[in-house]
Amino acid sequence: MAASPGPLRRRSAFGAMILQAKQHVQARWRAWAWRGDARMCSRYKRVSKDTEDPAESAIQQQPVSVHRAAWRLTAAYFGARATRCGAVRLLVLVAVLLLANTGAFLVYSNIQRDFTTALEAKDMDKFYGGLFSTGVLILVALPLTGLHRYTGGILQLRWNAALTRRLARSYLEGQVAGQNSFYRLTLTGEIDNPDQRICDDVRCFVETFYKLVEDTVGTVLRVAGFSVVLFNVSPFICFGVLLYAVLGTVGASAIFGRSLMSYSNVSVQQGANMRYKLIHTRENSESIAFFRGGSAEWQRFDQLFAQLLGTTWHLILVGCGLAVFNRAFHWATFAVTPLLVAPKYMRGEVEFGVLTQVGMAFNVVLDGLALVMHNLGELSKLTVSVQRLHALEIALAAQEDIARQNAAGAGVTCIATCGVQPGVAAVLQVANVTLRTPLRKGAVPRTLVEDMSFEVLAGQSLLIVGASGIGKSSLLRAVAGLWNNGCGHVALERDRCYFMPQRPYMFAGSLREQLLYPSPDRPAVPEAELKQALSDVNLGYLLDHHNFSDVKDWSGLLSLGEQQRINFARLLLQHDIPLALLDEGTSACDPSNEQHLYELLQQRARSFVSVGHRPALRRFHTHALQLQHSRTAGTPALHRVMRMAEYAAASPGSE
Repeated sequence: MAASPGPLRRRSAFGAMILQAKQHVQARWRAWAWRGDARMCSRYKRVSKDTEDPAESAIQQQPVSVHRAAWRLTAAYFGARATRCGAVRLLVLVAVLLLANTGAFLVYSNIQRDFTTALEAKDMDKFYGGLFSTGVLILVALPLTGLHRYTGGILQLRWNAALTRRLARSYLEGQVAGQNSFYRLTLTGEIDNPDQRICDDVRCFVETFYKLVEDTVGTVLRVAGFSVVLFNVSPFICFGVLLYAVLGTVGASAIFGRSLMSYSNVSVQQGANMRYKLIHTRENSESIAFFRGGSAEWQRFDQLFAQLLGTTWHLILVGCGLAVFNRAFHWATFAVTPLLVAPKYMRGEVEFGVLTQVGMAFNVVLDGLALVMHNLGELSKLTVSVQRLHALEIALAAQEDIARQNAAGAGVTCIATCGVQPGVAAVLQVANVTLRTPLRKGAVPRTLVEDMSFEVLAGQSLLIVGASGIGKSSLLRAVAGLWNNGCGHVALERDRCYFMPQRPYMFAGSLREQLLYPSPDRPAVPEAELKQALSDVNLGYLLDHHNFSDVKDWSGLLSLGEQQRINFARLLLQHDIPLALLDEGTSACDPSNEQHLYELLQQRARSFVSVGHRPALRRFHTHALQLQHSRTAGTPALHRVMRMAEYAAASPGSE
């Protein structure tokens, strides 16, 4: 008796050593994965810093509650008043069909049990009865399965449509006039690749979330049904399966879950940045070709692609480890069922068919309880999609709040824009405006002008002049309401103000849609009026080769000068324009066309404000706003408003 504690102590020490080694391996694996996360994130940041894409310098999002964010996204369809009733009806129908399919599976297990028992007993009557029952069950179950799949697909389709429309409308149109979220998010770089979030992440979220919820509910039903089968055979088997599944799930989540989600997130961002690079190259293909910059663009693309390949390699490693873990976990169950049930069969306590039924029940219950472990990849995809969509929603809501404050005249922290007061002769009033560059990740706002005040009366015109980069176009953006970082007030009738940028917006559509943009469905505009507008801007020759219904990519078909004349034709088709804002709107036109366009502008717009460099523009304006660099570096530009004759006398021949 005295010698017995020795072997016990040795076995205990051996077990402790094995446990310590296992913990050491797990710790080394996690440390390797986390170091990989840090390396990939740091390399990703270095690449983002060197590229010109605002999206590539995306900010790191703050941690969010995935459950709360997923609930908000779900409520976009199931909680909205317009879609709530239809969504609930579809959801109930899906649940009923899922319950029916689970019941059919349970019935099948009983039929399979009796069928196998009949084979072992060589009972032909029960054998043919089992075949008949199986055929009847198939005839009943197949329509249920098809209807369940169809109903689930319709539910996903409508959910996807509701969420996509909600985000796209908030991004493009907004809830407040002048919100322009699509412009401000691009300007500030606050959110990377909002287009991909709306188009791809919404679809990924809906499909993955639906699949996981459906699998979870179906698993609960199947586990509940087959657990009864296992418990009736042996309570020990039932609780053993539960413990085995819990240990496997906890182990897989601890070892692989964090790394899988981290690499998935980085992979999505890097893939989006790589696509943006190709789109950016396509949009600037002519400039790149002039510079023979194909090799440089290839090197930049290959750098981004190398980062994506590195992340994918790490995903493969983590996925390989998870696959091995899952396969070992599953194979280990093959020996468990016979080991647990065979003694009862040998003693004659159960029929032979029970072995088959218990094996089926064991696998169903085990797979159900190990649902999280088997779906770690799907869970990581869902988490990434939820976080990206939640960040987009938060950013859009913030832009909406800013637009509301601006509309309410809260000009303490931003430039407030409002309408001109009744009885005031001015069509534009700028009062005590201090303009700063937009807030942007990694950049300190710079004050462009400070405490600027001026007004433009009806019939007057103002030319903003100054050196390149001093802030002329920025000031015009502030007047138009696009930039609002600063303080002060701007008063103008924005709904009746027409803005003409240096590069007009052209899209794939008909010539009629181009001319009537942004209201292509505006009624009662006869073709004769459209023809006259084209003729007035010297573009009548377009009708020699095209008609108003031709759908073309006009940005590639027309030169920049022709596009600027299309912009003037749009102005001519407007009625009663009190103020027009031109940001070098004729810079690509020849002097003859420029003179002709400004003569038209004087006839159609009561007042206008222009940004330009050509001295020939002076005679079309009554006043000049001159911006000059301050003698002290880093201070705002000096500004002065004067009559055009005074400015021309002080600055003969050049700007």
